[in-house]
Amino acid sequence: MFRIDSFRNRLLILFAGMSFILGLCITLYIGKTASVQMSKSSGQTLYIAAKSISNTLANSLTEREREMVLLSQSPFFAEADFQNPRVQQQLDQVKTSYKYYAWIGIADPDGQVAVAADHLLQGADVSERPWFIHGSKQVYLGDVHKAVLLAKKIKAINPNEPMRFIDFATPIYDPYTKKLKGVLAAHADWSWASHVLSSSLSENAAQRGIEVFIVNQQGEILYPFKSIGQVQPPVSKKHKANYFVDNWSEDQQYLTTDVPVLSQTQMNLGWHVIIRQPMSIALAEVKSLQHKILAIGFILSLLLLLMTYKLANRFSRPIETLAQSAHAVEKGQEDIRFATQTSIREIKGLSHSLQSMTDTLLTQKHQLLDANATLEQKVAERTHELQVANVELAHIARYDALTGLHNRRAFNDYLSYLFTQMSRTEQTYAVLLMDIDFFKKVNDSFGHEVGDQVLQRVAEILPTTLRITDFVARLGGEEFIALLPATTLEGAMHLAEKIRSAIEQESIIDNHPVSLSIGVSLAQVDDADMNDAIRRADQCLYRAKQQGRNRVISLITDATDCLA
Repeated sequence: MFRIDSFRNRLLILFAGMSFILGLCITLYIGKTASVQMSKSSGQTLYIAAKSISNTLANSLTEREREMVLLSQSPFFAEADFQNPRVQQQLDQVKTSYKYYAWIGIADPDGQVAVAADHLLQGADVSERPWFIHGSKQVYLGDVHKAVLLAKKIKAINPNEPMRFIDFATPIYDPYTKKLKGVLAAHADWSWASHVLSSSLSENAAQRGIEVFIVNQQGEILYPFKSIGQVQPPVSKKHKANYFVDNWSEDQQYLTTDVPVLSQTQMNLGWHVIIRQPMSIALAEVKSLQHKILAIGFILSLLLLLMTYKLANRFSRPIETLAQSAHAVEKGQEDIRFATQTSIREIKGLSHSLQSMTDTLLTQKHQLLDANATLEQKVAERTHELQVANVELAHIARYDALTGLHNRRAFNDYLSYLFTQMSRTEQTYAVLLMDIDFFKKVNDSFGHEVGDQVLQRVAEILPTTLRITDFVARLGGEEFIALLPATTLEGAMHLAEKIRSAIEQESIIDNHPVSLSIGVSLAQVDDADMNDAIRRADQCLYRAKQQGRNRVISLITDATDCLA
């Protein structure tokens, strides 16, 4: 049944006479939308291209710096003699891995090039070069500059432009003295920028009038070389839109985008990637369309203004009232009533439905808040319990529960590290294998509780007699072991005697002496595996037991030498 008070039917009646105007309005809307979308699309295209170039530049800078830092921190460079041919070979390989490395080398603390790829500049004095001055103190990234020492020694990748470089430098510290050992540096050919741009732009970019510029922090053009001194980029403005229009101090407008190069390097060069396109090219199609619809649009706009005004006042006011109430509920108000002054049945029904829905949602909201509060408390409690359990598990996995010293697992990990380091650097280490004398007799005479106290007291004394660089662990039962990095056999014997004497002098059990027997060995470069040194220490410990206990024995010392 057709009802006149229906909102839908009233709209049908009113808009039936407006159908021909609607067609004109659509035409105008399409023209306007096309203009906006074309401008937005062109600007967004330029912005995406600039962003892609910026990201590629930033990633490349970050990767080159990270490569330099990793090389400088590697044990190979930090511990090796720069005159070692393997250092020269390694630099040659790094330079070959990246074709834009024009030079890579290491300067000693006095600023003289000690070693370099292809022997370039080897022996040259670079103490006055910025990369050496700054690179001897911190990780350094130098801005684009002309070649000074290398201009006549290498062939330019791009012969049409003067040779320019970007500098990467980082200090190399001696891992033991922590003093400056040298400066690792590399010069990357700036023609690398051309490669980045060619891979990021479409093939017809030049036909569409698109030009790309890379500028430094001072607004000076770094790329392309032909534009240096010929083109004046607009002043960089922070917090601007993705694209904007500027005349570039010329006689035409350009659609422009300016994107900073945000690398993850320790120094920010402040580069920007700027792309421009003439507005006449970017909006050529839109201009033609706008001219066609301008005449019709003017007349239709007047008619539309009148019709829209009447329709808005008559039909949209009730809906706006409901919308305002809905926004109030959205902002958190809970005492809102959806009441409208209208004779349209559908709007009245909508008002009642919204009111009922709001009441239901508010009730559910309060129930959900109560449930969330309880749930968050339970989650927090469980999370805390898991964190505590994880900490306890991590400690149990690497420490002995009775003595608090490192356990066998932690000892094996550190022994593997020392053995691997020895194979690279030929830096040996010493092993002290210690056993409490007559420990079974202690347990039998005084009980296991006293035996545990003896183990704990010995475990307390051992770290106090060792150096901060030494590692001590309980292997099991009454047996302990210590690893002494970078220690001679003589030094290990002296330290072992110090431990033995400290235990002997300590009154652990009243009227009952407690002593240690210690076997000492030195790891050898030709050891087949990491347990060879421990086996030798075990043989020495066995000899110490045979010779009366409470003594230190090594394979090259006799019993008399080892007595305290």
